[in-house]
Amino acid sequence: MIEDQIKGVLLAVILLLGLIGAAQYYYSHTTSEPFPELGILGPNQKIGDYPTNVLAGQNFTLYLYVGNHEGHVEYFNVLVKLGNNDSVVNGTNGMNAPVLATYRIILENNQTYLEPITLSLPNPGQNIRMVFELWTYNTSTNTFTYDYIYNQLWVNVTGVV
Repeated sequence: MIEDQIKGVLLAVILLLGLIGAAQYYYSHTTSEPFPELGILGPNQKIGDYPTNVLAGQNFTLYLYVGNHEGHVEYFNVLVKLGNNDSVVNGTNGMNAPVLATYRIILENNQTYLEPITLSLPNPGQNIRMVFELWTYNTSTNTFTYDYIYNQLWVNVTGVV
């Protein structure tokens, strides 16, 4: 009789520990506030060491960083666009400007992407605004939608001397 009571208590303790372990596993693998990340790093993989003057048609390297903390696999599209002082980009609208480059990236939850990208600006100009926009694939519409996240760099592009 006492052995049955001891077995019952042990079974209850084991079940309780199992539930606690399952709850910790579940909550450690969920995202409470889902978000994506977009970053542009300079040629030394640092924020702030960006080129400010480049030659038209000459390649230069930056690093593209994208992070997924959405709680599920995401398909991202990063558009690099060229504009100027009058170009508008903000938290609600992507910039209406020519696309210089496109990068498509699939990331699992909590996965990041950091890769060098090589760009070249075709025409000379002052205060060229390079905008990097993050777009996410929308499975309901089967299109990419603007994620309201962007980075920008200002560069001067000189002609060949």
